[in-house]
Amino acid sequence: MQHVLKWVGITLLVLIVAISLLLAFFDWNRLRAPISSQISSQLDRRFEIQGDLDVKLGWTPRITVNKIELANADWGSEPEMLSLDRLVFSIRLPDLLKGKIVLPEIHLSRPRVLLEKNADGKGNWAFKTDEETETERTEFPKIGRLTLDESKLVYRDPTLDTELDISASAVGAAKEQAVELQGQGRFEGEPFTLKAQGGSLLELWEKRKPYPVDLEMTAGETKVVVEGTFADPVQLLEPKLSIELQGDSLDMLTPFIGVPMAETPPYKFTGYVTRSGESWHIHDLDGKMGGSDIAGEVTYSTPEERPFLQANIKSRRLDFKDLVGFIGVDPTQEEKERARIFPDEPYSPEAMRSAEADVNFYSDNIITPNLPIDEFRTHLHMDHGKLTLDPLSFRIDIGQIASTITMDARKDLIVTKANIKIREVPLKRLLADTRFEQESDGMFFGQIGLDTTGNSIAEMLGRGNGDITLLMEQGHISSLLVELAGLDVAESLGLLLTEDKSTRVRCIIGNFKVNDGIMKTAPFMIDTADTNINITGQIDLGKETVDLRLDANPKDVSLLAARVPVNVTGTLKSPTVMPDRSRLTAKAGISAALGVLLTPVATIIPWVDWGLGEDSACHALIDEAQADDAAAQRKPSPGRPGSKAPAKRNAD
Repeated sequence: MQHVLKWVGITLLVLIVAISLLLAFFDWNRLRAPISSQISSQLDRRFEIQGDLDVKLGWTPRITVNKIELANADWGSEPEMLSLDRLVFSIRLPDLLKGKIVLPEIHLSRPRVLLEKNADGKGNWAFKTDEETETERTEFPKIGRLTLDESKLVYRDPTLDTELDISASAVGAAKEQAVELQGQGRFEGEPFTLKAQGGSLLELWEKRKPYPVDLEMTAGETKVVVEGTFADPVQLLEPKLSIELQGDSLDMLTPFIGVPMAETPPYKFTGYVTRSGESWHIHDLDGKMGGSDIAGEVTYSTPEERPFLQANIKSRRLDFKDLVGFIGVDPTQEEKERARIFPDEPYSPEAMRSAEADVNFYSDNIITPNLPIDEFRTHLHMDHGKLTLDPLSFRIDIGQIASTITMDARKDLIVTKANIKIREVPLKRLLADTRFEQESDGMFFGQIGLDTTGNSIAEMLGRGNGDITLLMEQGHISSLLVELAGLDVAESLGLLLTEDKSTRVRCIIGNFKVNDGIMKTAPFMIDTADTNINITGQIDLGKETVDLRLDANPKDVSLLAARVPVNVTGTLKSPTVMPDRSRLTAKAGISAALGVLLTPVATIIPWVDWGLGEDSACHALIDEAQADDAAAQRKPSPGRPGSKAPAKRNAD
């Protein structure tokens, strides 16, 4: 037995010596072709070791590979996606036998990496390899010392006019050494800079220790600063980050997140970022946009079909002019410089189809130049090109303007439907900060229904079809307004020189039929205690012109002189109000005419939930007008034998 063991030992020793001598004098370049062929087969892309391959043996072998190339995609702008003059690394065999990768040193000389997309958005980094699902922190080699000599990474996306040139370097002492990235170039035509630094390379190996990151990026006037940690920086898992975001306009973020944003005033936000599955969450969002403050929570994710943005936002001070970009107005342009009243910047149907969103917005402190608003609330939902605002609500004192608006952008021409209800809006609030406020009172009601097509607010209104009805009852209105409407100059001057007293308003009924953007009165009547004002004509929403006539008719001709009709013409932005002295309003006969005018409204009121009481003066006015109209139809026509002049109706 000892004799056998002796010969076995001698044989093993001779074999080890023989293998050692073979490896010591082995030409490692013979392995270049098999290695290159194997990697090329795995990547379905040409991979080639063109220079010498050398291995220095030991328990920590040191391997040198010269001149490495990896071919680009067949559509690429350059032949190689990766090139490397020299790669030198050592690996610890005892750790490798335990299933761990420990690299005491890595030296990369002149690495060149080109990442680019084609016109279809496909990246050249998409290889034909099987995808692996990672369930734990990505295993990253433990690196002792890293040397990067003239490293360069280029990213190109010609469809977005983007080209970035990034260099990498290893900084710090051996045990604290980290990789630092610095880049510049252009992003969507805007100047771009990048500076990023992670923790030490050894921290990538520590599974229980979060990996720190520090990033600062600018693209044009947009700046992003991120600080914090990742549990797994390779897969971007379990982030705990602070973020600072600022720029000239939110629409500059669209290329980064893929969700269409409106043009806005300059902004600056801060928040904290976490991740759950594929969703990124921004908590405690807080900042400014123009003169408004913004706070809330935001969630962003990128499903396979399209990006999704969810947000709950509240503003403690909302300057309404900061939101004009969302309705198609240039927020940087002064109102007096705009040629049109209605916004004419087009929405992009393609952009509306490119993302999904679910956003709630609320403010109870609103700054508006012309309309006093106490509360603003909206819920925006965007799904497969269909945008819904439900509700789009404004509270004014105890009143409310509540809307439901849908915009269908599944085709290139947006189809829009709007349903707007006005309930108990105080006239006094609408006349706030004017000399008429104290002497005016009453509640406005109304309903607007429009169907239209067009890619801007101006186009939509210019093509609208539907019905508009406004109503006010049981209020008071400045006598000066009534007198000026009828241009009773003497009476108006008297009010101006003395006290502006109020006149009781029984009812205001305004009904417009809208056809292809043209609003025609059908009818528009103001009934006060002593005067009826009849408004006739039309407003062209497409051309933004007005052509209206106001006839003020006294109920008791013995009290007031004959009135002069008023013509309102010209543009909506700058209308001309002129008396029509060529014709005087009749001193009597308004009673019978009132019935004819208000009869169409009788078919509208029953179908609208106005929220009016049983003692509604407007209902009474319509009932009275219908009775007068029926009586007038039973009488012989004027000019016929036996005809009589129409009876005069009492003031109330």
